Amino acid sequence: MKHILTLLISTILIFPAMAGFEVKENQGRLEIHDGDQLIFGWQAKPLQEPKGGEIFSASAFIHPLHTPSGFELTKIQPDDHLHHLGVWWPWKMVTVDGKDYVTWEMQNKEGQHVAVGAKVIKESADEVVIEANNQTLIRPTGGEGKPILDEQVELRFFRVAKDAYGLDIHIVQQPVEGIDVTVTKYRYSGFSWRGTGDWNKENSEMRTSGGNNRDNANSQQANWVTVDGATPGGRATMLMMSVAAKGGEAEQLRVWDSKMHGGAPFVNFNPVMKTSEELKPENKRVSDRRYRLIVADRVISPDEADKLWQEWKVE
Repeated sequence: MKHILTLLISTILIFPAMAGFEVKENQGRLEIHDGDQLIFGWQAKPLQEPKGGEIFSASAFIHPLHTPSGFELTKIQPDDHLHHLGVWWPWKMVTVDGKDYVTWEMQNKEGQHVAVGAKVIKESADEVVIEANNQTLIRPTGGEGKPILDEQVELRFFRVAKDAYGLDIHIVQQPVEGIDVTVTKYRYSGFSWRGTGDWNKENSEMRTSGGNNRDNANSQQANWVTVDGATPGGRATMLMMSVAAKGGEAEQLRVWDSKMHGGAPFVNFNPVMKTSEELKPENKRVSDRRYRLIVADRVISPDEADKLWQEWKVE
């Protein structure tokens, strides 16, 4: 952490004085506030009055996610994809009893990733830890969903520096007893971020550990991805680090290029882009995944991103 602080402390911009984290509940959401500023939300209950009607009453996602200066880096329910939900991680498709079920696009009414419960297990001025329980449901005959996956998630939100927050996400999934589940190969699936609507190809840049940008990163492996863009006070960065840092295998990326939706920020770490994977405890490629996000009120360079990834690797 000492090295992270050294990398990210900025003296260029002026930020509000550090206060302290406080957890509050608001309309089915567990919120973290830093002083009087909302900085993080975990949707622990279905959305109230979602766009598109009741079918989009989603849960089990992160929104909002703010930098310390207050810039919002996540977006939910954009007009082009009402099922995009800030930071979220449903599988595109699962196979059960020889049949495929879409669980990403909830509007298909085949399945869904939902929150079951959440509790705060640590709360201090600089760190909050939330344990969340989620499920993946399928609807073989319509109507009520049938649980086929149980999920335990640890969300650790922490202060990195005056101008940066961090978020560790540890996702552990297992099939419901007596059910065999395969996570089905698809070009997008799993851990994803839909970024602020303020950014596009004209005012933001994407970089990856493989030296790629938004126009050539798609389908490539990556240990980390940065997207930085303009804000009212300068620039901000979303740094996404992948499971590979914690002993997992590097995952492929699904990203939008400059021609897709004007270069709106969308990044997906996908472990099933090339092959389907049976979901069982020993197959950690899909059953036990870790990610770290750093949100900063400054540009994080590729060299800094790589150092941060290497430091996380050995923590």
